[in-house]
Amino acid sequence: MTLEDRYRFLQSLSPRAGAYALDFWRRRAELVVELKGPQDFVSHADRAVEAMIRDEIAKAFPGDAFLGEETASSIEGTPERVWIVDPIDGTHNFLRGIPYWNVSIAYAERGARTLGAICDPVAGAVYHGRRGGGAWRTDAAGETRMRAAEAHELPGTLICVGHSDRFPDPRYLAFRSALMDHEVAFRNFGCAALQLAHVAEGRYDGFVELTLSSWDAMAGLLLVEEAGGYVAPFPGPKGLGVRAPVIASAGGIGPALHALVRERTGID
Repeated sequence: MTLEDRYRFLQSLSPRAGAYALDFWRRRAELVVELKGPQDFVSHADRAVEAMIRDEIAKAFPGDAFLGEETASSIEGTPERVWIVDPIDGTHNFLRGIPYWNVSIAYAERGARTLGAICDPVAGAVYHGRRGGGAWRTDAAGETRMRAAEAHELPGTLICVGHSDRFPDPRYLAFRSALMDHEVAFRNFGCAALQLAHVAEGRYDGFVELTLSSWDAMAGLLLVEEAGGYVAPFPGPKGLGVRAPVIASAGGIGPALHALVRERTGID
């Protein structure tokens, strides 16, 4: 099977996985009751969507490795060919009925991001790309090539700053203070992969999160790169299984944004 075969497969799998997740989202009120509470419902939906994706990949490419949120402990080293999956990114939004969540699927060869797709099921859009082939949005209107924003200086930009509610980190306060000093607006929509897709689309000027897992970031980072944006090195030296900082932005502000992160957080 060639890379082109995998890309065609990914473009088919992504909206199907998104539709499966969307069915859980639409039935969340009844399922929360059936599954004895909100957390059980989200866990069940996460596992079910990941299992569907994993099974489809295993049937199509039985020799490829798989790294998902539910299977992270099983990955060892850097496999030659690996699919990296977040079945439902933005689970808080998903649970509360906020239409800002996604299904993220990336494919890497020898540790390098090669293919990526982020499905926004509520919007009916799939953001996808292939290394060297550009980044694209496919929706009811057809297929549109994505371009990162044209920003060339930090003042006046809009930067998404993600953080985990489970890991309080005062460095985010220092970084947000620095953004205000530079007249930069910031937001956090609670969904890393979709925010990265929207950086690739030029909707936002950048995205920063100090610790993210590979399944949150790999597909979105590929899209930003292919849309002409700036991406700091990811993952870290310890490989795909370890959380690491993510910095992605319009190409014109990338070095300045990266320098500001380094200055205010100590993260390179």
